[in-house]
Amino acid sequence: MGLRAGPGPATEDTPLDLGAAPERLGTVDGVASLEAAVAELPEWVVLRYGTLYGPGTWYEPGALMARLARDRKLPATADVSSFVHVDDAVSAAAAALGWPSGAVNVCDDEPAPGYDWVPVFCDAVGTPEPERVVGERVGWARGADNGRVRRLGWEAGMSWRGGFTRD
Repeated sequence: MGLRAGPGPATEDTPLDLGAAPERLGTVDGVASLEAAVAELPEWVVLRYGTLYGPGTWYEPGALMARLARDRKLPATADVSSFVHVDDAVSAAAAALGWPSGAVNVCDDEPAPGYDWVPVFCDAVGTPEPERVVGERVGWARGADNGRVRRLGWEAGMSWRGGFTRD
């Protein structure tokens, strides 16, 4: 999402990381421009999706992330990710038509370090156990808090724990 580094999952109030390293700055600047343009409208909602997985994504069997796992290039690290299945992303987009203006994090309830999710993903796509790389997480790799979207009445239909194996 391009949010600033911090100690726990990012909320919608976490500022964008406009001072990001060059390899991230283009993405962060793009998000900032998009959000600023949308916020000029009288009514608007920005859906800040977690990492999309499911059919048609990099996380389906045979796709990019599965190939990286197979080639032992997807290590389990301390970096935290938040996920949302494509079916849940669609349901959030439909629900958002009735939400008040603002940014909303759309993800499941389980931000997780790579130590937790990468082995589950590898098992789901039939690849060997990943290498575990011990170390601190990258500051911005902190996952997202979905409290606001839950207060709006939406919740994910599944967690990455079962969702990786669903399709």
